[in-house]
Formats: sequence, C-alpha cells, structure tokens
Amino acid sequence: MSTRLDAVQAKIDDKELGALLVSNLVNLRWLTGFTGSNGAALVGTSRPRFVTDFRYLTQAATQIDDIWVREIETDLLQRVVDGLPEGSLKLGFDDAHLTVAQHERLRKLVGERGDDIELVAAGGIIEALRAVKDAAEIDRIRAAARLADEAFEEVVGAGIVGRTEKDVALDLEIAMRRRGADGSSFSPIVAAGEHGALPHAVPRDVPIMAGTLVVIDWGAQLDGYASDCTRTVATGELDPRDRAIYDTVLDAQEAALEAIRAGPTGQEIDAIARAIIDDSG
Repeated sequence: MSTRLDAVQAKIDDKELGALLVSNLVNLRWLTGFTGSNGAALVGTSRPRFVTDFRYLTQAATQIDDIWVREIETDLLQRVVDGLPEGSLKLGFDDAHLTVAQHERLRKLVGERGDDIELVAAGGIIEALRAVKDAAEIDRIRAAARLADEAFEEVVGAGIVGRTEKDVALDLEIAMRRRGADGSSFSPIVAAGEHGALPHAVPRDVPIMAGTLVVIDWGAQLDGYASDCTRTVATGELDPRDRAIYDTVLDAQEAALEAIRAGPTGQEIDAIARAIIDDSG
C-alpha cells in the first residue's frame, strides 16, 4: 500500500496539486485496502488521511495501515475540508465520480474556510495507476478466473439440455459462491439459439433445446478482483451452418490469441479477429 501511496503522490506532484480527494470506493480500496461502503481519503498533505463513518470504526482500524491518519466522522466532506492545511491550495477531485451535488457541497465548504482553495478536476489519476497490475493483483485475477472456470465445468458438466436459461444462470452464481466468490462480476448471461445473438441477453424461463448453440457469459468477484469469460457450447449435433459459424469464430479467436504480445493495442488485436469473420462473409 505504501508503494501505491508513493505513486499517487508522484502524480499529485506532476499535476502541481496540493492534495487529492479520493472518494470512489474502488479507487479507495486499491489505495488503502478498505472494503467498506463509505469512506474518503486525502493524499498530498503532510500525512495521508482516511475518513469513514462510525459503522466502520473497528473495520478501519483493522484494514487501514498506520501510515494513514484514521478519522471517524458522519460528514466525510466536512472532515476532509477541516483537515486541509491553511493557506492557498489546489485540491484535486475525481470529476468522473463525484456527483454534482457533492461537488457543490465541496465548493461551499472550501469557500466557508476563507482560504484560497481551488478545486481542480483530476479524475483518472488512480485509474491510470490501477491499469498496470502488480504480481499480487494478477494472482487475484487468475484466482477469480480459475474459480469461475470450475463453476462452469460443474454446471455445464451436469447437463443443461431441458433446463431453463434462468435456472442455469442461477446455478452458475450458486456454484461460484460455494467456491468462495464474493459474488458474480455481473449477472450471468445464458442464451440459447438465436437468443444468443443478443450481446447482453437476459436469461429466460425457456428450456434449452438439444442440437443448438448456447452462449454463456459469466465471471466471479474475488478479493476485490473480477473475472469475465464468454463461452459458446453445443448441446448436441449442430446444423451445418451453425457449425461453420462456430468454426469461423474459433479461427478468429485463435488468430487473435496468437498475435497477443507486448506492443500491439487492443484495437489492433481485435481487428485481426474481425478481419477473419468479415472475410468469411
């Protein structure tokens, strides 16, 4: 956590900010380790500060390192502003997550102090750092993916023909939770036949037929990290046209995987797969 704090401080210095308010819960967890539902952090002052409400008194003491000043206050923004150093200051805030109402309240609070405090839009600082995962984060993502795979193998291996899409989706969620997942990354998608053509299909109370394709899109949330996988399975012998489409997509996927290495952008890898599908008509 101290390494992450140092990285954030370097970004704050680059942008010539006096301090940065971190209020988005995902960013807050990455920066501090706090897993509660209400909190804020202030970085850039002499000692970083973490504020949450009374419900998380014990949790914050357990999860937040002693490098942080831990404070308990119902009105988080008031506490953050009260703790700012005196004098002129540029206070960065996350304009991608702070609501209009929260920004207005923050503006009024800093105005009431009488100091020359300038609010500066500074969204994306922590997201840019989070984009590059360290070894521990990669291990957590792998664990989430492995857990989801095991749940998939259990549910599909038991047979899905004759069961409804909703029932299979629910089973996937239960199988992941039994293996220790905090929850699903998102509501699982199970879509059979032509329903599978909808990218975000909602599972129906419709039985899955034999001899068709079924799209299953699911993922596990584990220790703050999520997996996401889409697989298409056949429920028996396929129509020749369905088989041809499946093989085309498989060729596109394998070509894209073969091209993945350090250097190319996601768009460039995506274009390789799409070209194969386009060329097939």
